[in-house]
Amino acid sequence: MSAYELEIGDDAAGVVVAVLSGELDLTNARGLEERLDGAAPDETVLVIDLNRVVFIDSAALHVLFKLAERRPNGRLALLMDPNAAVSRTLDIVRMKDAVGIVASLDELENPDSG
Repeated sequence: MSAYELEIGDDAAGVVVAVLSGELDLTNARGLEERLDGAAPDETVLVIDLNRVVFIDSAALHVLFKLAERRPNGRLALLMDPNAAVSRTLDIVRMKDAVGIVASLDELENPDSG
């Protein structure tokens, strides 16, 4: 069974930040989905920080795509440095077409800054 950690905290601007680390795969995708679904009310922005994720498979990617479909427009963003371990994988599956990907929380408030 692969291990991951999830820390959830509130940003001062009413943004909920979920910081993930470890490996995301079929063995933990269902639990991850349940935890992220309950992480933030629909009226707040949920930011999922993927910078510490070292591996992601298709089951976990499917979780992110489903979250993008369920969250109201603009209420989900992925936080990820362009050099993060899983950035190439997210590029390949065109995740940016489903959800906004930002390199910093500042980009949420000012999309033109990045």
